[in-house]
Amino acid sequence: MLELGEGIVSHTNRRLGIQQIIASGLCFGCLGLFGKLLYQHGATAGELLALRFFFAALMLFAWHLMRDPKRLWLPWRQLLSCAVLGIFGYALFAWCFFAALGGLSASLSVLLLYTYPIMVTIGGRLLFHEKIPRQKLWALPLVVIGTVALVWGEISVEKVSAVGLGLCAALFYSLYILLSSRLLRKVPADISVPYIQSFAALILTLLFVHDFERIQNLWVNAWWIILSIAFMGTVLAMSLFLAGLQKLQNWEVALLSTTEPLSAVLLAAIFLGERLTPSQVLGGLGILLGLLLVARPVKRRAVNVN
Repeated sequence: MLELGEGIVSHTNRRLGIQQIIASGLCFGCLGLFGKLLYQHGATAGELLALRFFFAALMLFAWHLMRDPKRLWLPWRQLLSCAVLGIFGYALFAWCFFAALGGLSASLSVLLLYTYPIMVTIGGRLLFHEKIPRQKLWALPLVVIGTVALVWGEISVEKVSAVGLGLCAALFYSLYILLSSRLLRKVPADISVPYIQSFAALILTLLFVHDFERIQNLWVNAWWIILSIAFMGTVLAMSLFLAGLQKLQNWEVALLSTTEPLSAVLLAAIFLGERLTPSQVLGGLGILLGLLLVARPVKRRAVNVN
């Protein structure tokens, strides 16, 4: 009975983890919609990133200080892990991605970034001996090809070095996922996230925020957009992501998180009037089929104990 109970708990945790990663991708997808609205107020990509992480960290720290400040205490090793993930994970990944945008078309930059499911799958196999079950091998090509069809657009390269930066963005995001799955396994997601966000905000502010009068004007004119980005696209998205990461294998998380580009395209179509092309529709269907394959329980052979 103990083994049966453990199996039920494991299955329940896995199902919850799948739901959390999919919800996280939907929240991350909101960044495109709110980001475009903030750009209309004159914000730069670097300013958006710095404001995003600063206010997200502020929200979570304020929440914990009001409810139970003692939960915010972390041993120095775990705090160091959060610093590494914030600086060399999110901040460095974001810098590489937006630096790549300066020399590549947006479509190519996104395509290079979304090589990360392949990197995570290979990294999980080499580092942690994670293996995609044979019944689910088709999920990886379905999701990758679906993502390519979904975000395909004008392809142009102005600087060859930008291609390397685009791949580095995917590499650093992959390392963030792989390292988080081990370094933060015993740290509640709602505690680790504000520290990661704080370290990311610090580095991104030093890199991109140089005119505080502009920041003040952005806050006065678009405070609700900034808070929406911080709460939906950062607090909820990152907390759900890390919570789901603690329950699933890395390759599962990488594939399930491709709900982000899917939701971003759908939200742009609904709220910004952008038209979906036939290839985007097919790409979206490919991603959905891949996600269903990942979420499907693995069939195990019955064992005759008589």
